[in-house]
Amino acid sequence: MDYMTVREAAEKWGVSVRRVQYLCKQDMIAGAVQFGKVWTIPNDTAKPRDGRYKVMEESPKDIVRPFQSWGGNEEMLSRIIEFFPYPIQVYSPNGTMVLTNEASLRLMHIPSKDHLIGKFNVLKDPVIDKWEERAREQILKSFQGETVQFQELEMPIQEIINRFEVGELCFDMSFQNITCFPIFDDHNRLAYVVHVFVTSKLYNGKEEMVKAKVYIESHWLEEFDLDKAARSVNLSRYHFSRLFKRYTSMTPFSYYQDVKINKLKEKLCDQNLSIGEAFSACGLNYNGNYARVFKEKVGMTPSQYRKTLG
Repeated sequence: MDYMTVREAAEKWGVSVRRVQYLCKQDMIAGAVQFGKVWTIPNDTAKPRDGRYKVMEESPKDIVRPFQSWGGNEEMLSRIIEFFPYPIQVYSPNGTMVLTNEASLRLMHIPSKDHLIGKFNVLKDPVIDKWEERAREQILKSFQGETVQFQELEMPIQEIINRFEVGELCFDMSFQNITCFPIFDDHNRLAYVVHVFVTSKLYNGKEEMVKAKVYIESHWLEEFDLDKAARSVNLSRYHFSRLFKRYTSMTPFSYYQDVKINKLKEKLCDQNLSIGEAFSACGLNYNGNYARVFKEKVGMTPSQYRKTLG
């Protein structure tokens, strides 16, 4: 019979040499023989099942596994997540939250992890249905082993206030870019699903003005229409203009121009586009008024701005 060394077995099974030595000493490897201080293992010996892992006897949806139960590597990962500056939430295969960090609690102003760990189930959360139509379907895909992303998903502020009784939040509207990705164990089984949040927009102020900003930013590619913007928040154009100036220190049209110019700056960063094409992608004429507006707001011409990018 052919034999392999402890190191060869460790490389074959994808574990540490120390782990193989431990299994040999515990008589957990069939056919292992010790010669002095050296262990030899039959070449055809199958990798022993790791007793540290909980076996999925039926379905992974029925198991909630403590995040720290996977050994030293998971404990270190847990510490990294805790101090990571972006909100992170970790779920078991059945959708129950098993870990979150302080940044996530601050995002939603939830006072304690006790409100979430082992209690909050993202797959059973009715708030998902209030997001985009495809939100639930996409989140389910992450629990089926796929990586999915959401861009500028509006956080359910009022639902958070009602559910966790957190009182008033320090913002009125928040949009998040969210990445959901699976983590698999050594047996290629789903172990966890991780959600990472990155704030894309955060609004403060009077509710109507927050909604007005969102409307203007959502319709930046269109010609500015004061009447439509006012109707979006159920105000007359006079009251809308007065309140907008009061709470933002600028007129609605000036805010629209700022949004337009920022979008144009993004397009000018694309070296595959000529300056004229960048203007056209923003619904503008390079030879029109916005070349002057750009210089007034940015302090340089579009061509000078592009040169600074080089």
